[in-house]
Amino acid sequence: MLLIKSFQSLKRFCSILCKNQHHFQKRQSTINEVREIDAYLHRNREILMTLMGSSVKETIDKYVLTRAKFRWEYMTGIYWNKEGKMYRLIYDFAWMDFSDQRVLIVRKKPK
Repeated sequence: MLLIKSFQSLKRFCSILCKNQHHFQKRQSTINEVREIDAYLHRNREILMTLMGSSVKETIDKYVLTRAKFRWEYMTGIYWNKEGKMYRLIYDFAWMDFSDQRVLIVRKKPK
């Protein structure tokens, strides 16, 4: 009997329905928060894919990307190469800024 009482006091939710509603609402708020960011990431990738065509490496004016509504602040990661140069990543693409308003874009080779 004592074991049952202590187990009951550890319950966090009044029922399974309450628990499910809590987790559903939590998941919905997360989904809504990242939906806009995810759309920007996919749009950035689409822009890079269109500009690159089938090439693996291209140098493009920053103006061209900005004009295509590329959102510079949205990326999936950052990579530092052996020379200490920083690449910004969007899924399978990476770009590196040059000081002369040009951008080197590299596509990861498929395996």
